[in-house]
Amino acid sequence: MQHQVNTTRPNLFFEHLSPVVGVGFPVPKDWLPITSFPLLILVGMTGVGKSTITKALAEEGLDFTLLPNRRVLTERVIIAPMLKMQEKLVQPHCRIKRLTYTRLYREYFPGGMGHILASLHINPQEVNSMLVFDSLRGENEVRYAATALKNAKFVMLTAPNTVRLERLLKRHDSFDRIAHQELDDGMQIIPEVLSNFASLGVPEASAYFTPKEEQQILELVSKQVVTGVELREKLKIFVEESQNYDSVPTKHILEAMDTSDRSLIIDTITSPQESAKAIISRLCKSVNIKTNK
Repeated sequence: MQHQVNTTRPNLFFEHLSPVVGVGFPVPKDWLPITSFPLLILVGMTGVGKSTITKALAEEGLDFTLLPNRRVLTERVIIAPMLKMQEKLVQPHCRIKRLTYTRLYREYFPGGMGHILASLHINPQEVNSMLVFDSLRGENEVRYAATALKNAKFVMLTAPNTVRLERLLKRHDSFDRIAHQELDDGMQIIPEVLSNFASLGVPEASAYFTPKEEQQILELVSKQVVTGVELREKLKIFVEESQNYDSVPTKHILEAMDTSDRSLIIDTITSPQESAKAIISRLCKSVNIKTNK
């Protein structure tokens, strides 16, 4: 079993992921485990507004150090070691394929990204008064982090599914690519005959939207707001991520933590500035945060 673990994430050397943070052993002199620092963890799926809230926290004067984000840790700590140890694996330039790699990681470490976060070490010379991480997803990650990181506080960001999809469609991020083999490339998308998500090739997406919302989303194609291909790809990402990380039990865990002032749940359709102020006043006051205002 130990051999299997090492093929997933060799931990036999220390790797600097940035000037601030690293993972592995031996740990550099004077570096400290992440548990030594106050930590604010953003929890949420694609499209809930994590980057916007992070920016608003800085604008509201919160003094913090932003850790390498989820994308970076996935690339460096999950995917790169797998590629080195297993030649049959290929570099995933596809968001769907990346989810396959993270699921494989969870077979060895059920805590997933929560396990990775808890194993990091920090250079105290490079950090401000609080660390911020973007982001954890899913019940297993949050449950693990809540237990392993006693100084951590959690902000779950939520948004209606229609808002999340709209943001995903608008952001035009090259990260949101899907390999052709993940789609039915032989399928012709004819805007005039799109009657439901099944006619777009993503029938499972109907489970996440009301019939009225489904029709409004499909109208984006007929109105030429997006192409049929763009909508199909983003719906596929939306569905795969939603199936991989169930937000309902995740929310339940954080709601159970609420009385200890360790968690806050925010609907990001409200003002980012108001959300940031709520986070600072509720979760950051007790850790003696310095503000710039």
